[in-house]
Amino acid sequence: MSFRSGFRVGRGNETDSTLPTIHSDTIYGAVVYHAFKWSEKAEDFAKKLKVSSLLFVRGDRLLVPKPFLYNTYSLEEDDEESPKELKKASYVFLDKLADYRSIKEASGAVCKENPVEIVRIPRNSLDRITSSSNLYFVEVAFVKEGFTPAFLAEFPDEYEGLFKTAVKSLGDSGIGADSTYGYGLFNAEFESAPDFPEEGEYYLTLSLFVPSAEERSKMNEGYYRVVKRRGVKRDEMKVKKEISYVQEGSVFPFKPEGRGVLKIEDYFVQTSPLCVAFGGDGK
Repeated sequence: MSFRSGFRVGRGNETDSTLPTIHSDTIYGAVVYHAFKWSEKAEDFAKKLKVSSLLFVRGDRLLVPKPFLYNTYSLEEDDEESPKELKKASYVFLDKLADYRSIKEASGAVCKENPVEIVRIPRNSLDRITSSSNLYFVEVAFVKEGFTPAFLAEFPDEYEGLFKTAVKSLGDSGIGADSTYGYGLFNAEFESAPDFPEEGEYYLTLSLFVPSAEERSKMNEGYYRVVKRRGVKRDEMKVKKEISYVQEGSVFPFKPEGRGVLKIEDYFVQTSPLCVAFGGDGK
């Protein structure tokens, strides 16, 4: 992806702030929305599609969400790294993803520069009755030079054409808020994803997910955060139901499967994550 400007993704609290990332539920919903515009097979496509949250590429190295496991490390006697640098980082290089045991080791794997910069942009509203103006600011997220935004997708080969068409259509209309201002518009390029380790001591989630009933009983075995999310139906400007997700970057000793794709009223929700394994006999 190559954003033509910045992007704005609401926090769900009706403020003018923005998130520094685009969660998988937003990407999934937007791609499926455009798929329905182009194909009668969109419903089957929606049920078989899984996407990641926003990732980044630096050089030829893929950045994935920093495992929450890394935030649990304590300082060792020979550690020279500050724990603040590790905890402040949001992404880790995939080729350095491993089950480290100290802050010093883990600090060498994270990307210490944030790929996104949040900028406050001034706007002016005009009262139609009194003609008085009101200056206010909105936050916009801009991807820094040297970083390329991307997301991963998994779907049957038969839907490759539909996926590319839907993503290109989305890029022309914009993802997130304020596309009329030019935000969220992007140019799409497609590449085959690298082969990820499938077996390991831990599994890192790259998407939001909703655990199954069986997985809920094992959640305390991992390291995770919960985030509440709700969206808006684009055609109706109607708020969708609020859902509690387990955030990307969560780590578990089992591979999360989630609850598949759910249909709520007339829209679809992805609850199963894309994951990458690490640790154990691997890295």
